[in-house]
Amino acid sequence: MATTQPVIVGVDGSPSSLAAASYAAELAIRRHAPLHLIYGYLAPLYGYGTIALSQPTPLAEEQTHADVEHSLADAVEAVHKQHPELVDIQSHQVPGNPAGVLIDLSRTAAVTVVGSRGIGGFRELLLGSVAAQVAAHGHGPIIVVRPPVPDRRIPPGPEQPSTAPPPLGPVAVGVDGSPAAAAAVSFAAAEAAARHVPLIAIHVYWPEPWPGSETTDPLTAAEEHAKQTADRLLTDALGPAVAEHPHLEVEYRPSRVLNVEKVMIDSSRDAALIVVGCRGRGGFAGMLLGSVSHALVAHGHGPVAVIHPSQHP
Repeated sequence: MATTQPVIVGVDGSPSSLAAASYAAELAIRRHAPLHLIYGYLAPLYGYGTIALSQPTPLAEEQTHADVEHSLADAVEAVHKQHPELVDIQSHQVPGNPAGVLIDLSRTAAVTVVGSRGIGGFRELLLGSVAAQVAAHGHGPIIVVRPPVPDRRIPPGPEQPSTAPPPLGPVAVGVDGSPAAAAAVSFAAAEAAARHVPLIAIHVYWPEPWPGSETTDPLTAAEEHAKQTADRLLTDALGPAVAEHPHLEVEYRPSRVLNVEKVMIDSSRDAALIVVGCRGRGGFAGMLLGSVSHALVAHGHGPVAVIHPSQHP
């Protein structure tokens, strides 16, 4: 897996963003890609009245620039120490809304990585606003590195999950027959093959009324038809990935349950990465992020990849 497109990661000096930078470095190494550390920032405003009448002073801009440069240097040094084999590391400070900066840069990135909560997040928030916006509006593969890393300056609360080392595998992917899910399967299969771990394909279904035959109980017929349909959907969806990665170990996991979000969140416990499309078959056309992907990036137990198929290679 090689690419000239960079892996980009948003950093802001927070523990969660530094964890994201380390995760992004591992992606860059596997992809033989450069790593770009991006610090998007807004200079503090000074003045009176409305925001339109306020503006950053040259001294404030200079101090902000220096602070950001120092934070970026620390992040680069940390990544170098953790991943000395990664030689192509660049750092960039970009003035502008942090989420907007990352969304714009994601157009030309191989993968965009963000931590689940940055320095601007309140302790009570499970998902930082930057992570939520990038996951919803980004382009191509977006990975939110979960769970959030506690800020060691404050005592960890119940909203800050344990920071145990992430599991080594497998990669899990949600499958529902939608175009976004097809892009998710392609990305997940490539990741699993590159990591040399199994791929778990998850499809959640529920039996619908089915007339069956004159000699078969309608409920039994509905169960059988739903299970056969789920098995066929998984086989068809994974067909191209299996052909492209013939040595990939695939586990097909149809799940008969109503609560799709709970199944996917529970599946993330033992996965090194769980992958979903930005919006599945049940999503409304106007929604950029479906309920399943939103639930995972907010409550997943490990890194979550949200794939936006319009920009997926």
